[in-house]
Amino acid sequence: MLKFLVNVLDQMDLALEHIEKGGVHDARFGLMLTDNAVELVLHQIARDQQSRLKAYRHLDEKFQYRKELEEALGRSFEGKLKYARIEGQVTDEQSRTITIMHSFRNDLYHLGVQYEPILPDLSRFYFSTACRFLAGFKISWFSYSSKTVLPDRAKKFFPQSSKHFSARPEDFRNACKTLDEACGHDKATTIDSLADHMEQTVNESSNCLDTIADGLGQRRSRDEVTIDGQTWWIAFTTEGTEFAAKNGYRGKTIFELTDWLAKNYPLRFKRDPVPGWERQVKRLRSTGNPHVALEKYHSFMTYTASFRDALYEGATQVEAQIDREIEMSRGN
Repeated sequence: MLKFLVNVLDQMDLALEHIEKGGVHDARFGLMLTDNAVELVLHQIARDQQSRLKAYRHLDEKFQYRKELEEALGRSFEGKLKYARIEGQVTDEQSRTITIMHSFRNDLYHLGVQYEPILPDLSRFYFSTACRFLAGFKISWFSYSSKTVLPDRAKKFFPQSSKHFSARPEDFRNACKTLDEACGHDKATTIDSLADHMEQTVNESSNCLDTIADGLGQRRSRDEVTIDGQTWWIAFTTEGTEFAAKNGYRGKTIFELTDWLAKNYPLRFKRDPVPGWERQVKRLRSTGNPHVALEKYHSFMTYTASFRDALYEGATQVEAQIDREIEMSRGN
C-alpha cells in the first residue's frame, strides 16, 4: 500500500509544481495530473472492498452493492465515484465538483481554448478539492519492507533519518493537508474567475445578437433573432425533422419548417435571454461557496452551449457578408 500512496503523492506534488507556475498550459497539465490521482484512489477504494469480500466470506454473502462494485472496478469514472459515495469516502459536494472537473479534463483535449481564461484558477480549486478527498481515504492495510525506495518527491512527506525512513498511515493524510495548504486556494478568487468568464460569455453572445439583428440593413428585434437562431439550427437536425413529422407538419420548404418550429417546438429561449443571463451572473458572483459557483457556471455553459454556438455562427456569416459587400463596393 505504501508504494501506491507515495505514487499518488508523487503525482500530486508534480501537479502542484505546474499549477504554481500560473500559466495556462501548466495549469492544464496540473489539472490532468490531479484528476488522474483522484481516479487512482477512487479505483483503489473499489479494489480494497473486492479484497475484503474475497478474504471474508460472511461479508461477501451480505454485500448489497455487487453491481456498483463491478462498475467501479471497470473503466467507468462515474461508476468509481458512485461507489466511493456508497462507501462514504467522498461527500456529495466533492462528488459534484470532481464530476465537473473530470468533464473539464476531457474537454481540454477538444475545447481547451474555451476554458483558458479560468484554467489556472480551476486547476488550483480542483487540486484543493482533491487534497481534501485524498486526505479522507481510508487506508485498509499498510506495510512496506526495508528495501522500499521512495520517489524523490515523496520523501519529504515521510520522516527520514540519515539512512532510513519510517512511515505511518497518518503521514499520507498529513501530506495531503500540507499540499492543500501549499496550493493556496482562495475561494473568492475561484468564484470571481467563474463569474468573470460567464459574464464575458454573456457579453459575447449579446454582441452576436446585435450583429445578427442589425444584419444587412434589415433590422430585426433581438427576440426574433433568438427564435430564428434556434429554429434554423433545429431544422437541420434529426431531432427537429422527426419532431415535425410526428406532430403534423405538412410544409415543404426549409422556411416553412422554421416557421412551424417557431410556433410548435419547445424552444429553450422564447425571447432575448441576455437579461436573464446577466441576472445569473450576479447571483453566481454573490455565491460564497466555490463548489456551488462551479455547479452554476457549468450548468449555464452546458445549457446554453448549442444556442451560443448558433449565435456565433450566424454573426460570423453576417460579418463575412458585410466584408464581401465592402470589397465589392471598392471594385475588388
